[in-house]
Amino acid sequence: MSKCLIFDADDTLWENNIYFLRAIEEFLELIAPLAPNRSEVLKALSAVEKELIPRGGYGSRNFLRALEETFRRFYAGSDGWAYLQGIGQIGERLRSHPMQLLPGVASILQSLRLKHRLMLFTKGDQEEQSNKIGRSGLQDYFDRLEIVEEKHTLAYQRLIQSHQLSPQHTFMIGNSPRSDVAPALAAGLWAVYVPHRHTWELEHEEVKPHPRLLVAASIQEIPALLASF
Repeated sequence: MSKCLIFDADDTLWENNIYFLRAIEEFLELIAPLAPNRSEVLKALSAVEKELIPRGGYGSRNFLRALEETFRRFYAGSDGWAYLQGIGQIGERLRSHPMQLLPGVASILQSLRLKHRLMLFTKGDQEEQSNKIGRSGLQDYFDRLEIVEEKHTLAYQRLIQSHQLSPQHTFMIGNSPRSDVAPALAAGLWAVYVPHRHTWELEHEEVKPHPRLLVAASIQEIPALLASF
C-alpha cells in the first residue's frame, strides 16, 4: 500500500537556521561595545525569543524584534539609532539569503512521489514560508502544502482529519524533535527523525525510543528506510 509522507521544510528540505546563526553572530559583533559577554547576550536573546513567540510567532520578522528587544536590555542610552539601523541591515541580509536545498532533496522527492503521496507541513509566517516554498522550486512535488502557526499534536490531528489520512500509513519526516517527532507520534503517526546539526535550540527535545519512531542520517536514506514498511 502506498504511504503518505509528510515533510517538514526548514532544515529538512533546505538550509534555514544557519542564516539565523549568522545573523546572531553579526548581532553579537554589533553590540560588543555595549555587551562584550557573548554568553550573557545569547542567554538574553533566547529568553526574549521565548517571550515574543507566543505573540509574534516564528520567522525573520519576529526574530528581528527579538534582536531589537535584546539590544534594549543592554543599552542604557537615550538614542540607539545607529545600533537599530545595524539590526535592520542584519534583517535585510537574513531575508535575502539564497535558498540552499539539502543534498539530494529534489531527486529523492521525485523518486518518492512516484509511489507515495507527498505533503509539506511547515510552521511560521504565512507569507515568508510561502515565499520560501516558491523559491525552493519544490512545490510541484507535493499534493498539499500546509503552513500553520504551530506544529503541536492538535495541528497534526487536524491534518489527519482534514486530509483523511490513515495514521498507520502516514509518516512525518523532519529534523525537529519538538515540532516533527513528538507531536506526530502523539497524534498516532509514524515519525522519521532526520537530525540536522544546526537545528534551532528551541526545537531541541529528548528523542525517546518509540515503536513508531525511525531515524535517518539524511533524507537520502528515506527511500530505503521506508521500503521495509
